[in-house]
Amino acid sequence: MNENKMPKIFCIGSNIESYECLKYLTANNCVIDTLITLPSGQNKNVSDYRDLHPFCEEHGIHTIDTTNVNSDDTVAELKKHKPDYLFTLGWSQIFRIDFINCFSKFVVGTHPSKLPHGRGRAPLPWTILEDLDTSAVSFFKIDTGVDTGSLIFQRNFDIPPRTYVKDLYAMVGRELSLGFHEIYKSIASNTPISFSKQNERGVTVRGKRTPSDGLIEFHHKWESVERLIRAVGEPYPGAYSYYKDQKITFWEVEVDTEGFYFGTLGQIHKKSKTGILVQFENGSLWLNKPTGEDREPVDLKFFRVGDKLGYSLQDEIYNLKRQK
Repeated sequence: MNENKMPKIFCIGSNIESYECLKYLTANNCVIDTLITLPSGQNKNVSDYRDLHPFCEEHGIHTIDTTNVNSDDTVAELKKHKPDYLFTLGWSQIFRIDFINCFSKFVVGTHPSKLPHGRGRAPLPWTILEDLDTSAVSFFKIDTGVDTGSLIFQRNFDIPPRTYVKDLYAMVGRELSLGFHEIYKSIASNTPISFSKQNERGVTVRGKRTPSDGLIEFHHKWESVERLIRAVGEPYPGAYSYYKDQKITFWEVEVDTEGFYFGTLGQIHKKSKTGILVQFENGSLWLNKPTGEDREPVDLKFFRVGDKLGYSLQDEIYNLKRQK
């Protein structure tokens, strides 16, 4: 390759973070040859899915659609283009060696945690659930492991108290954009990029999360429930409970500063213009902005003070047995 010729840079992504990074890179005159992405249309398996085809068309970025980057068809298509680098803007599949080898230089991976802490799944919800006040976006050279590659650098940032996951997304998106821009400038100026091996003594691995993990449990302490609601809000499916045989999702939460009320677990003590005050193991919380399964707001008149949210498991089993 001609030393004066800019290497061919590909990106891969299909979510909100990917969009923010692409927008920043193109606004700063970075030349992105191709985006590997999911086909157009809402993807039910990606909570924060974003169709990036219109953006790529507007900015002259070629797209390669795939639902499996490791498939023979995808690998064959990539080899035709002879790319040099890949920037991973947001993609959940593990890259196999055949895919990695499609890029003549290396694949830049990212993970929104201070690696080696927090490898694995659902990093942003777990960051809030772990009650962290600082985190990082780690940039590394991807290998065949899960977030195990040698680090290029980390961009640290502070997390304000009571941050919601959508706000954490915005913070991470900015750090990703700035970090990829820094790597791009190194590549464009032919500045060597150094790597450092991760310290395996500090490894933690986070598990997968599913929508059912958003169930509000009233026997838990209010502190953990407050974090749950902030951790699984938009763009995720939200924290939910049941009332009058309907599934109700609560999108915001507020600490009860008065502490006047005490009752049975799940009991509704009081109503406001935005939500209901509900009893937990060691105190109460305001559960605000309720919506039904259609995602439409629930009228607060629907809730009755003194009623309880959720189901009584033993009573439900008893009633089912009586029906036999």
